[in-house]
Amino acid sequence: MKKYLMPIYSMMFLLSTVFMTSCSNDEVMPDNVKQEQDAMKHKAKLYTVDFGSLNDSGVSGTAELTLVGDQLTVHIMASGLVPDKTHPQHIHGFETDNRNSTCPQESADTDDDGIITIPEGAPFYGAVLLTLSPLPMADAEGNIDFTETYTIDSSITPLQNRAIVLHGLNIDGQYVATIPVACGQIKVENKGGYINN
Repeated sequence: MKKYLMPIYSMMFLLSTVFMTSCSNDEVMPDNVKQEQDAMKHKAKLYTVDFGSLNDSGVSGTAELTLVGDQLTVHIMASGLVPDKTHPQHIHGFETDNRNSTCPQESADTDDDGIITIPEGAPFYGAVLLTLSPLPMADAEGNIDFTETYTIDSSITPLQNRAIVLHGLNIDGQYVATIPVACGQIKVENKGGYINN
């Protein structure tokens, strides 16, 4: 009788091992998915901006943008701004069709008053998609060194289709915070690499 029961016991042991292994795999799967999702959050996309001056402002500078998940860190360094004044700055773009934002040429001054205003620049770089606040104040030499992190959504991306515009110029001795003084298209520096916290 024992001779006949041995194959049955062996088969039961084999089936229980397979069942336990499959249950174990089911338990591990969510952990693997979570690890993969966590890793994706640490994959950074890097972008750069080279600012060109608008309205003969003499403003120049650069920006570095780092996107990790929905967290966007913007670092702007610019010089030639009106000293001791607050300078609005924004990411501009075309949300409806995602076409590329560009920086306006002198020909954008359609009323020939010598100043490219916001309405004259908007057809080139689009509407404000993100205000880069808190608005920085230029130091006594007209420099800003600004870093801030924002939670963004899909209305801001793809960043390489956007531009950053800096504002604030003296006109006839009066400071006008809305006048564009520098613009730069956002360029892809890399398509994503892992970073450490």
